Amino acid sequence: MSPLLLLVAGALVNALGTGMTSFALGVHVYTTTSSAAAASLVQLCAFAPIVLLAPLAGVLADRHDRRLMMILGDGGSVLGLALVYLAVSAGAGTGAVCAGLLVSSCLASLTEPALRATVTDVVDPENYVRASGLLQLTAAARYLLAPLSAGLLLGRVGITGILLLDASTCLITVALTAVVRTRVGTVASDTDPAGLLTRLAEGWRAVTASTAVRSVIGLMVVVTFAMGSVQALLKPILLPLGPASAVGLCETLAAIGLLAGSAAVAALSATPPARLLTLGLAGAGAAMTLVCLHPSMVWVAAVGALLFAALPLGNAGADAIARSELPNNVQARAWGLISVLTQSGYLIAFALIGLVADHVAEPALADGGALAPTLGALTGTGPGRGCAAVVSLLGLLLLGVAAQTHRWRHRLAPVDQAQFTPSPRTGSPC
Repeated sequence: MSPLLLLVAGALVNALGTGMTSFALGVHVYTTTSSAAAASLVQLCAFAPIVLLAPLAGVLADRHDRRLMMILGDGGSVLGLALVYLAVSAGAGTGAVCAGLLVSSCLASLTEPALRATVTDVVDPENYVRASGLLQLTAAARYLLAPLSAGLLLGRVGITGILLLDASTCLITVALTAVVRTRVGTVASDTDPAGLLTRLAEGWRAVTASTAVRSVIGLMVVVTFAMGSVQALLKPILLPLGPASAVGLCETLAAIGLLAGSAAVAALSATPPARLLTLGLAGAGAAMTLVCLHPSMVWVAAVGALLFAALPLGNAGADAIARSELPNNVQARAWGLISVLTQSGYLIAFALIGLVADHVAEPALADGGALAPTLGALTGTGPGRGCAAVVSLLGLLLLGVAAQTHRWRHRLAPVDQAQFTPSPRTGSPC
């Protein structure tokens, strides 16, 4: 098996475990607190360290062996999962769960920049888009398999059983990464003894030197804010409509769109990345705009499938634009900085959107609420409808971002587009 396929297999297993834990904790916290803000806080604690520590992780991945960083990150995150397990078993509150998630995420932050840079190590430039699409298939495990599996298992093994399964998937990923390490080698790509600040400055210069990369970062901050809001509000939208098992099935049906989107990325690998990015943003914005129109799990699953089908197109386009502009010897630290900048939108969403839902949108669209006679005639009223309305408003914002991306298409495509045309010699990135 090629190194890329081993990386994909490891990411697939890891995504399955992480997705199951995310689903189970989301259901657990929302059902025990009835607060969208509390559920958002859990997601914030799980995600913030991965974003904020990404520049440091990128420097370490360039300075030391990238595969070793992945092993330390995935293996070390098990410690945090153990703390979450103890907190849940003892019936501790949300704060204790968040503390365990912070530990797990701090260690897991070592993985992402090293993984992205390792892909560049093992894939030819003409196959960057295809490699990105293949790696995005791993997201299907988190969004396609994990919700259904977690929804079915939650009533049988409980949240503690799901946490144990997650820990086991981390260990499997570590084993697969170790195999890649033996095949690719253990030599660091950068042996310059410069200090941390110097390395961060080099990564910053690589990121800011490109107009295309700067433009993509600005666009993606808005996109990640919208996607973070969807993640934070999805369970408050769905849980009033049915039990956790039905919510898991709904999320799984929606995530089928990921398969279609990933297949579309492979089929459109010769398409200019800027066009892929525009198509992805437009599709995601349209899907989010439709969410509020009907209070039904079937409806949410249908528009969710459209959203998930659009995401791989946008992600592959943005990934290819940035990857083609960055020198390989600074890729990891550059990706670390890009992660902080673009994914700050997630942090803002997790910190604020739950409060907006709890204190503004939900009361306004409750039965008899201030907006019940007007906006409520379109969205419906009652639990979850305010959250759905917020998602739809953000969908309109994404449609505007898609229009701006189309206007910037020449700015986003300064590289020779021939490098994105599949080579007759290498029909696949494997």
